[in-house]
Amino acid sequence: MPLSDLSFLFEDHPNPMWIFEQSSLKILRVNKAAVEKYGYSRDEFATMTMADLCPGEEKDRFGGQNYKNGVYKHLNKSGEIIYAETTAHGIKFNGIDCGVMIAADATEKMLRQEELLWTKSNLEALINNTEDLIWSVDRETRYVYMNKAYRSLIARITGIEPKEGDYSYLHKGYTLEEIEKWDQYYQRALEGERYTIINESTDLLTQEVLSFEISFNPIYKIKGDITGVGCFSRNITDRLATEKAIVDQNERLRHIASVTSHELRRPVASMLGLISIMDRENFFNPDNKDVIEHLLVVGNEIDEVIRLIIDKTFMDGPTKNKYLSP
Repeated sequence: MPLSDLSFLFEDHPNPMWIFEQSSLKILRVNKAAVEKYGYSRDEFATMTMADLCPGEEKDRFGGQNYKNGVYKHLNKSGEIIYAETTAHGIKFNGIDCGVMIAADATEKMLRQEELLWTKSNLEALINNTEDLIWSVDRETRYVYMNKAYRSLIARITGIEPKEGDYSYLHKGYTLEEIEKWDQYYQRALEGERYTIINESTDLLTQEVLSFEISFNPIYKIKGDITGVGCFSRNITDRLATEKAIVDQNERLRHIASVTSHELRRPVASMLGLISIMDRENFFNPDNKDVIEHLLVVGNEIDEVIRLIIDKTFMDGPTKNKYLSP
């Protein structure tokens, strides 16, 4: 059917449409929607090629007969970018090999996609810049995602860097006992349980025992089906060491309090009793000599108790006090 018979479909189509010569890309005809959307008059369109609608980086994608349908960036007369989802077909127009193109506005959709990509990029940066370990597995316990911290630590612990698609823990570097233990952890989460454990691993490089607090979280589809497990792990080795140091310190303080209340009270009471019987009006009273000798004995007892308290305070802890070091 000649194009003239379908001109009403072309002219009144809600989306912008062009007829262009395939060899030169020269625009031969446009519809009302193209004029309204792009801001050029019909006479202005007649001086342009299809490539003139594209910004510089897009011109190379436009290839006449080899043109591929897709989403392109276009510029309107004001220089604003329009994302156009284009479809082109070859036709004969006035005996010339031409193309007819329809351009549906995809600006809102593409801006949403760019926003999602920006959000994803920032989220990836946030996840990969943390020292905490983040990974997920599917129902078969194959790795779906892992951040850099997780890859690095597993490589240090096992000597093998994990990759997406690998079975979690089912590789050289783990014992059968560890594999069974982790399978049970994953199965609990795959059955819908959300929970946290503390797990220990040995660093192959330093032989240091590392402690990790690991949370297991079921991953659900919209319909409620569980598709995998998301895991979050934090190295708590230093925290546990600090907590143990606090417990040890509190134990020493309780012992010091016990020594102070029991061992020190007796000689202090003796000292106070001796002072009470001393002749303080006549210091040279011969009886004071015996009292003073007993006071020296009691003083030595008090000194020994004080030394014991100092020893318990500074010498029984994880590190020797630097001020008492020889």
